Amino acid sequence: MNRPFLPYKMMDLLSDSVAVVDDKQQVIYANPAFDRLYNPLQDSSKKTLCWDLRDLILRFQKSKKRFVSENVLIPPVSKKFEVFVHSLRDTGIGRKFSLVLVKMGDQPAVPEFILAEEMVNAYVNERRLISETLAPEFQALKGEDINFRLALLNAQKAARSDLPIILKGESGTGKEILARTIHNISPCSRGPFVDINCAAIPDTLIESELFGYERGAFTGARGEGRKGLFEEADHGTIFLDEIGDASLSTQSKILRVLEEKKFRRVGGSKNIKVDVRIISATNKDLEKMISDGRFRDDLYYRMNTISITLPPLRDRGRDIRLLADFFLGKQTRGHQKKISFSEETLKALESYNWPGNVRELKGVVDYAVTMSEETEITPQSLPPFVFLKKSPLSTDELLSRDVISIAKRTPLLSATMKGVERNLIKLAIRKSGSKSEAIRILGISRRAFYYKLKEYNLESLFK
Repeated sequence: MNRPFLPYKMMDLLSDSVAVVDDKQQVIYANPAFDRLYNPLQDSSKKTLCWDLRDLILRFQKSKKRFVSENVLIPPVSKKFEVFVHSLRDTGIGRKFSLVLVKMGDQPAVPEFILAEEMVNAYVNERRLISETLAPEFQALKGEDINFRLALLNAQKAARSDLPIILKGESGTGKEILARTIHNISPCSRGPFVDINCAAIPDTLIESELFGYERGAFTGARGEGRKGLFEEADHGTIFLDEIGDASLSTQSKILRVLEEKKFRRVGGSKNIKVDVRIISATNKDLEKMISDGRFRDDLYYRMNTISITLPPLRDRGRDIRLLADFFLGKQTRGHQKKISFSEETLKALESYNWPGNVRELKGVVDYAVTMSEETEITPQSLPPFVFLKKSPLSTDELLSRDVISIAKRTPLLSATMKGVERNLIKLAIRKSGSKSEAIRILGISRRAFYYKLKEYNLESLFK
């Protein structure tokens, strides 16, 4: 089952055992500490809790209480643990969820329990907002990562206007697909969608491709001249992919179209007016290119009116599984036998860096389907390079990256997330054991760290 509402990385950091179950006793999520305690799944295909916890949760849900704690015997270790069960807020999707926390030490369940509950609720709130407001065209773009969905929400808002848009992100993240989707729901959707990859055309030809040319403009030109892509896109959208590869001369002409909505063909003297919406895309650092003198700052500021960044696949967590299953379904449509990925295969896909992003994942899935002769695709059917480019980060670096990711995300959450920030700092201190290491993990300055210690009254943790 897809699990769109959990900040998995944050849950994975907790030392206490945490799981989330729905009102049918189905396990939606279990963190590594929970799995280490004992495998709660009697049948991995059904994801059903063992009776000891299931009975407690069932009684809790029937009681309609908000919170309960009870000592429960965990069979694999023949030991009783204090188990906390807390109901999560209504998700608005017709299902109720409960957060289960098995306390592993003698310390109080706070801060881990409060942190987990707050993070889950905040995430549910954002997911609910986004799922309610995204149009069907954007819902069709597969992905549940919150930053990806927020990018879609911003794209949907931008589509209503005729302002220029620049899409940023690594190659293969879906910039062209997003550009087409924006066009399809925009006021100019009845007009043409014309695209050009500026990196694929030599500098000597790109101007004539974009703006056309007049008769005799250069050797080899057609006798009657030729329309350019801007003319073909009139009353529609032109998508300038890899805009960072356009020459400075071409950039100046694009700027004129943006500002005056007119241009001249190569070799021509007549101004041609067009009504065209410009969407551009790049995988380069345009601001650095400006400082290096390779990109016009005036063009950048005009094109950057609305900027949307698509996250790389490696930062989209569970979306790797979702997209792998989606591509598998498309590739095997019409097969008599149902084909699926083994858990080991999915874990291998999740551990890969995906430099080619979604485009590369689709190719890997197609390869695996071709190479596999069984109904379950095993790691042996994956291309060898998947196992050669695993994350180069150490455990500490991964911890740091994950905590920083959560820290950067909290400004998107509501003002009530102050409690999350406080507990995030406590968690970093607990994981590190020293001020310097906590500062490194959180990715903030020493001055900001001491300010936060004072603001949240956490100075006593180091006494």
